[in-house]
Amino acid sequence: MNSEQVSVIIPAFNAADTLAETVASVLSGTHKNLEILIVDDCSTDATNKVAAKLAEQDSRIQYFRNPQNYGVSKARNLMIYRATGDYVAFIDSDDTWEPNKLEVCLKMLADNPEVKAVAHALRYLDKRGNKLSYIPTYPTTKAEMQAIKETGESPWVFPSSVVVDRSILLKEGGFAEDWEVGEDTELFTKLAQKYGLLATTEPLGNYRIRGKSLTDKHWLKKRIASDCVKENQLRRLRGEKELSLHEYEQIRFKNLPLLKKINKFREVLALHYMRKLGQSFLNREVLPTIVYGLATTVLNPQATLNKWKWMKAHEKLSHQTAEGINNNSAELNPPRVSEFGGLSSRS
Repeated sequence: MNSEQVSVIIPAFNAADTLAETVASVLSGTHKNLEILIVDDCSTDATNKVAAKLAEQDSRIQYFRNPQNYGVSKARNLMIYRATGDYVAFIDSDDTWEPNKLEVCLKMLADNPEVKAVAHALRYLDKRGNKLSYIPTYPTTKAEMQAIKETGESPWVFPSSVVVDRSILLKEGGFAEDWEVGEDTELFTKLAQKYGLLATTEPLGNYRIRGKSLTDKHWLKKRIASDCVKENQLRRLRGEKELSLHEYEQIRFKNLPLLKKINKFREVLALHYMRKLGQSFLNREVLPTIVYGLATTVLNPQATLNKWKWMKAHEKLSHQTAEGINNNSAELNPPRVSEFGGLSSRS
């Protein structure tokens, strides 16, 4: 298995404080045949200096700096075309991997040759770097994977968990560069439906909770993008022409009657506040947790109830050790985090 090279793509923007830790977690892994492609998307902090120093220290690290801020989709795509590995793995510049991450993922690909992409569960990292609880993933069985292909359901995976056959990424053209947010969901959903994606319930990485992500900034666009992904899944199954994100936005939101548009806005705003509630709760920020909890309750009482159920489940999971998590644990595959208003991907 070590003969297969993995290209690890790390897009970085103002990541001077976390980039070295991210790279160290990749280099310390049990799989050593890799190249690390760091792309600095025109940061304004010391990211360029950190990245350049890392590249000097290990010949497997290559550092690139974009002449202007292209956005995460184009930054990743540029590295996909530069990559030379059999497989591509993504990790955000403030996340980390467990040492056996690539080893386990490559074995999954070898054991399931009909699958072209794999992923895994994660743990949260709070703002202090502490590992918290457990982020479930989907699909974890071949039956669930088949359901995605047949029903148009979306997978639940984060970019920092995905390892994919590079040839498939090139065939599909990588990430949609005209999507400000949701481009990862769009690509991974397409891969899951067309080529198969399977995930392990083992938490092989750690997702850092941030309060200033693209999802936070473009929360309404994120929801519209997610709905567009679902619509296009169904259109592919029916053999119909897919909609561009702009077309979907016009049809499903901007052209709605005023009252329906207001109600849609209310629902999406409640989801945004639920996400902020989850962030504050995990970071043990009492006042923001109360404020976002009240705001969510006013906008959508039922959604608030679901969020508190998720938070209760999180508290239970946070006291379990990694050794207690195994592939046969039904307790770790309840209604998924997304259904409880949990944190979504940052882009």
